[in-house]
Amino acid sequence: MNLPVIFNSMNEVLKEIQINELMKFNDFSIQYGLILTEKDAMEIMEQRTYALQSYGRIDLSIETLKELINSFCTSDFINQQNYTSTLIDLQEIFYYLKNETEDSIGDEELIERMMDYFNNSCKGSIELLQGREIEIFARNIRAKNQLNDFLLGKDDNNGI
Repeated sequence: MNLPVIFNSMNEVLKEIQINELMKFNDFSIQYGLILTEKDAMEIMEQRTYALQSYGRIDLSIETLKELINSFCTSDFINQQNYTSTLIDLQEIFYYLKNETEDSIGDEELIERMMDYFNNSCKGSIELLQGREIEIFARNIRAKNQLNDFLLGKDDNNGI
């Protein structure tokens, strides 16, 4: 039994509810000149399902996606032409990072870090975000986690 596939395959009613939830963000994002069409929202949800399945993850709500929209629509580097594709890339990066950092970082902190890199050192480049900043960040978190595991393991073995 493949639980991620079971949990991430949505019935049509749930999918419609989630698409409507995404569409409500237009009330906020319109002030930044960004609007999702129903087709855009459907594409984002399809890519979300694909990303979750690819990374073997389960996410029963779309709170992460809503937070990504809420945070990134304020970026000067996102415009109507790249809005949908950027959101698709950002959610994929998010789930990749959750795996690579072994879920050791909270969602809000992870999104804040992604936003900081995207707006500052990457100057709006998804390619730099994926290829450079996120890899360095993930490598540093893994090293920190490994060190913590080693130190905790060493303490347990010595009875300290």
